[in-house]
Amino acid sequence: MSNRAARLRLKWQDADCLISAALSQSPVTSLTHNLYKYPARFSPAFVRAAVDVFTAPGELVADPFVGGGTTLVEARANGRLGIGSDISSLATFVSRTKTRILSSADIEYLTSWLARLPERINIHRESSGGDLAELGYTRNLHCGATWVIRKCIELALAEVERIRSRSRQDFARCLVLRTAQWALDGRHEIATAEGFRQRLVVLGQSLIDGARDYAQSARQADKIVRAGRRRIICLNARAEALPQYVEKKALECPSLVITSPPYPGVHVLYHRWQVLGGRETPAPFWIANQLDGAGEAYYLMNGRPRNLEEKEHLTCYYAGIEASFSAMARIASRETTVIQLVAFSDPDAHLPRYLDVMSRCGFREHVLSDFVDSKDGRLWRNIPSRKWHANHKGALPSSKEVVLIHRPR
Repeated sequence: MSNRAARLRLKWQDADCLISAALSQSPVTSLTHNLYKYPARFSPAFVRAAVDVFTAPGELVADPFVGGGTTLVEARANGRLGIGSDISSLATFVSRTKTRILSSADIEYLTSWLARLPERINIHRESSGGDLAELGYTRNLHCGATWVIRKCIELALAEVERIRSRSRQDFARCLVLRTAQWALDGRHEIATAEGFRQRLVVLGQSLIDGARDYAQSARQADKIVRAGRRRIICLNARAEALPQYVEKKALECPSLVITSPPYPGVHVLYHRWQVLGGRETPAPFWIANQLDGAGEAYYLMNGRPRNLEEKEHLTCYYAGIEASFSAMARIASRETTVIQLVAFSDPDAHLPRYLDVMSRCGFREHVLSDFVDSKDGRLWRNIPSRKWHANHKGALPSSKEVVLIHRPR
């Protein structure tokens, strides 16, 4: 255990709940979590356990790297307020769609729309990819192996555009996005048109059922949260923007900050899919109708730009982490708990430096040494649901995440 770390004082049942949820390898199936598989996404069970242990109903939960919106979905479904930010427009689109409450009429409309959709996806019909396709957002989807799925997506998006309601259209767009991800991303073989149509229906009905369950949970939670307050806020901005927004809206300090930032020195494609053996495509932004912010370094806080040496890009990365968590320190109270899931390409070298940054931001680490057997008193877990192109490399240092827990000094 680090000399600077303190033991985290928890009830045994709370610690057991938190640890069991962190170590769980169960597939994600509940609520709107499967509306899109965001890379390196949180375990909903872990977020739910942390929300239960460290917050009370009506309190604020924050996530400065919101990604696929897992934190905000769990906050909303469990009677907490939620605020999150992300520099990726794709991430904020997905998160806002996942946390939007659909009405019974919305559910009925989308169910009927989905039933009619497969017959409209006839690859012999004319289609157009739209303005974003002309800007190159369908790159690597025009070859012999991928053009059929690109055509299916174009036809499906044309049907999405005919939906007048914004909430219904966004959900339908996410449905196409999720199906296209299944058909293209990281597959040994690209799906067929018939496979796409069939999967669209199966996935679609499952996602609609999840949206219904989420709406029921959120409405039940509304009986707990004070009326008249905006339940979920999701900003397309850097983490540094959160304090200004919290202060402007006179929000209370978050009881819990729970997040998974980009990993230092670890390559994670947040903004691209990989097709045909690793060729990258910005197609998810095309389907979501969002502009791609920049290249890989932008989404990794300059953590892995190809034109810098390792020392230089890690310097950029830690500067970004310090800016982000200095912002979190501004909105934290003495009772705020900060929980992160982080992986390292070189834990022995990178973890101490990461902890030094957190210390400079005004946080003290707390460890679960009373409840876990690890040598450092921290909880480590194997990253679940790794893609085949990651798994075939075998067990790497970055195959494990550590749960870091901090509180303001």
